[in-house]
Amino acid sequence: MPGTIGRFQVLRTLGSGASCKVKLGIDSESGRKVAIKVMHQNMSEQDKKLVMTEVQALQGLQHENIIR
Repeated sequence: MPGTIGRFQVLRTLGSGASCKVKLGIDSESGRKVAIKVMHQNMSEQDKKLVMTEVQALQGLQHENIIR
């Protein structure tokens, strides 16, 4: 895992599930702590569909804690 993803500095792993790892990061623009979901490369097709459903649901939300 690289030390940065885009404008986010990746610090450590917070947790892991069936389809993703969640990393603690820092937004280099605002200095805020963020949670970054990193998808596992070997996800099943069913898990990919579930993740895409989550992504689509989040795209419809407007909130200061959701970064796109």
